[in-house]
This record gives sequence, C-alpha cells and structure tokens, in this order.
Amino acid sequence: MKMDVFSLIVLLGALQALFFSIYLYFSPSENKIQKRSLAFFIFILSYNGFETLNWSAPNFRYQAIFDLFPFVLIYGLGPSIYLYIRSFRTAVTIRKAWRYYVFVFVAFVVRFVLVVIWILQVNGKRKIVNDPGVLMYWYGTIAEPLSVIVFTVFWLLAIREYRQIEEEDKFTRRWLKTLLAVWGVFALLWVGTVASPYIFSIGDEMYYVIEVALVIFIYWIGYAGYYRTRIIYITQQKKTQSYFDNLPPGEVNGSIDALQQAMEKDRLYLDPELTINSLAAHIGVPPKTLSAVLNQGLQKGFSEYVNAWRVEAVKQMILDPGNRHMTITGIAYDCGFNSQPTFQRAFKAVTGQTPRDFMQNSSQIRN
Repeated sequence: MKMDVFSLIVLLGALQALFFSIYLYFSPSENKIQKRSLAFFIFILSYNGFETLNWSAPNFRYQAIFDLFPFVLIYGLGPSIYLYIRSFRTAVTIRKAWRYYVFVFVAFVVRFVLVVIWILQVNGKRKIVNDPGVLMYWYGTIAEPLSVIVFTVFWLLAIREYRQIEEEDKFTRRWLKTLLAVWGVFALLWVGTVASPYIFSIGDEMYYVIEVALVIFIYWIGYAGYYRTRIIYITQQKKTQSYFDNLPPGEVNGSIDALQQAMEKDRLYLDPELTINSLAAHIGVPPKTLSAVLNQGLQKGFSEYVNAWRVEAVKQMILDPGNRHMTITGIAYDCGFNSQPTFQRAFKAVTGQTPRDFMQNSSQIRN
C-alpha cells in the first residue's frame, strides 16, 4: 500500500495519540478527572488524525465511520481541556463531568437521526423529506462554526479556572499555561479556517493549515504530555510525602480513627458521589491532610480505600440469603458503586475473583 509522506506522518501521529490516550486513561492517578479528561482530549486528536486521512489519503478515503458522524467528537475538545485545567483546583469538586459533554451527545443524536432518515429514504422505505442531502448540508453548515464557538467558550472558561488554581508548583503552572497558549493559537486558526470560505473563494485547501498544525500538536502532546504528566505526578507524590512527614503523629492517628468511624459507623462509602473533599469535610480535616494520610499513612489512594469498603459491603449482601432476589449489579449500586466496570475491577482487586465467581462459590458453601 503506497502512501505519500504527509499521510504517513498523519497516520503515525494518529496512532501515537491513540496509544498515549489509552495508556493515560488506564495509568494510576488519584485525580481521575485529570487523567481521563486529558486522555479523551488526546483521543479526539487521534480520531481527527484518522479523519484527516479519510479525505487526504487515497488509500483511506471514504471510510463510512468518518462520513456518517462528522463534527461529533470535536465538540469534546473544549470540555476536556476545561476539565483538565479545573482538576488542578484542589478546593473544587467536579461532579457529573459528563454534563460538560452535552454538545457531543446532542451532535451524535442529531446526526444519528439524519443518517436514519437518509437510510430509510435511500432504501425506499419511507419518504420523510424531498432531499435528505439538504439536511446533511445544513447540519455541516451549522455544526462546524458551532463547534468553534463551543471550543472557544470552554477555552476562555479554562483560562478563568487557571487563574484560580492554588497550585504553587511552578512546573505545573508553566505546563498549564503553555497548554492554554497553544490552544489559543489553535482557536485562532480554527476561527480563520471556518471564516475563510465566507471571505475568500477557496475550497478544501483551507483545511490544510489547521490540519498540519494539529499534526504538529499531536506529536508535541505525545512527547510533552507524557513527560510533563509524569513529572507532575512524581512532584505531587513527593509533596504529599513531605507534607505527611511534617504532620504530628497525633493528627495522623486521629485522622485514621475518624476515617474508620466515617466508614464503619456513618457508612459514607454508600454515597456514590463521595469525594475526597466531602469526606475530609465530614471528618474535619483539610483535603490535603486526608490525601497524605491515605497515600502515605495507609498506602492507599482515595478510590482504592473507599471501594474496599464497598466491596466488603457487597460481599456481606451476597452472603445474606435475604438478598438472593437481587442481581449482582443491583447489590453493587446499593453499596455505593456507580459504574459496572469500576465495580468489577475493584472487586477483583480486593478478592482475587470476579463477583459472579464469588457468588457461585458462596452458594456452593451454603449448600
């Protein structure tokens, strides 16, 4: 399969971004919003790289997935960069992050409906409009400039969040500032790309400048993103260790006792929206102290610690004959889990077996 140099560079960049986004998503981190928002951000860039190949490289042209759902994932760039920047604000709790991606969901639904209308009409099943192609045209005409507006608004909101970050580490602040500056340049290029057809008589060549810029950015984020996120993670761990070492033993022991009571008696783990900030407020210590006690004193992350209590609650409910009418998923949700994959991973990590295997083994023991 022959490929021109530009297409080969785009392909390698898209693959690099794809692998890095997967690695980042599954890498260990106390701040899940931070790593997942950046991972989704890079995944969208990867998708955009493959989408570029769809119209620029003869061997990749006209792949259905890219033609059926254009201008959908692109709406996630702005929310992702906003959530990533905001996640560095330790005093702010981000709840229901999916709400920031409402434009992605809306764009997908609208495009899906248009595709269904087109399929029904092409196959002669039902005539809904005279020309479904007109609907597709208007979707692209509206969706493209709207995606620029959405991105720009979230970029501006991210700048506002950056100015309120309490982080004192100069390396972290410089990284975030650089990221925002680069995306400011990208926003200008994007606005120019969308506006140029209304000003000049040009065709698809208007996309080449911004696509080349995106390819360069993909390679940059692949290197800088990996290197700097690792440095930030290591720096945060060192700061936590140093902070913990300076805590009085009485404060550490008191925090551990308060944690035990919050879980054992107050059963805070049953709250699926429980965060490190809300838990810290309940036991009366700063979030920074609680994080240090968990990481350095108990050698556990916040999610690991809370999910261990939830798993034990699930085990007790499974062993209770009065709950035989309940499904494993139902029990998990009753015990504070709000995601089936998270429950499966946590249960396997704590018990060494899957929930279903545990239930079957428990049934055999009872019988």
